[in-house]
Amino acid sequence: MKRAVRLVFNVAVLVFIISVLLLLNITAPNPTQLRYSKQLPLTTGLGSGKAIGDSAEVILSADLRLPNNNAPDQLQCLCKNMSSANGKTCNLCLPVNDLQSEFRIPDFIALDFMAESKNTQNLLYTGREYDQISDYALAAKLLNRPLWVYIRVNTTVEPDFYEIVHSTGGDVVPYFTVPGYVDPVDDAARKAAATSALIVIGLVWMERRSRQQISPPTKPSEPIDTTTQKLTHAEDFAARAKDRLQTKTDKEDAWNDL
Repeated sequence: MKRAVRLVFNVAVLVFIISVLLLLNITAPNPTQLRYSKQLPLTTGLGSGKAIGDSAEVILSADLRLPNNNAPDQLQCLCKNMSSANGKTCNLCLPVNDLQSEFRIPDFIALDFMAESKNTQNLLYTGREYDQISDYALAAKLLNRPLWVYIRVNTTVEPDFYEIVHSTGGDVVPYFTVPGYVDPVDDAARKAAATSALIVIGLVWMERRSRQQISPPTKPSEPIDTTTQKLTHAEDFAARAKDRLQTKTDKEDAWNDL
């Protein structure tokens, strides 16, 4: 295989491997390591907004491999002061003095990050989400734990939310899939995998064809002369018959001498 062809072959193989890794959806730079959720959360109907929010928290808990901090046996709170915690609300209080609320309960608290699920259509300046995310970001910086906010892939987000969350070292992640969603990275990876696979197959076929053409032709076998073969067989038969006759004659002469 020529050097240029070999280079194209190696690049095509590399592109194919990278495309397959991207299609596995396991290389994203966030704590789940996924670009998008494996399941669809609720987005409409079926009860209150709490049910919609809970459905996303269940999915994120599985993808993060962490218990939901809202569960009764968890409840790690961010507290404005220690008196804000009580046995009925918080099992553990992490002090954050400048909170806008007496206490906050993030959806997920790990040793090295904090995470919040927002299964909503919009994240706007108005509403409780802005104050809530601001408090989480404040606590994340004090605790030296990046804040990750997971939203729908089509959620409208005000720019300030990105600035607030980025200040902690985390990010706002368009994560929860919705019906009909096609991940653009997956779409590009499928096309790249198909193209690179065709290139590899084509180059291998061309290389084999080239080797077959270069290999020396096989020397054709000489045709068998059937006439000569028949004469040879006849001569051999006559010689064997003559030998048998001579042997018989020698034996008869030997008996006569006796």
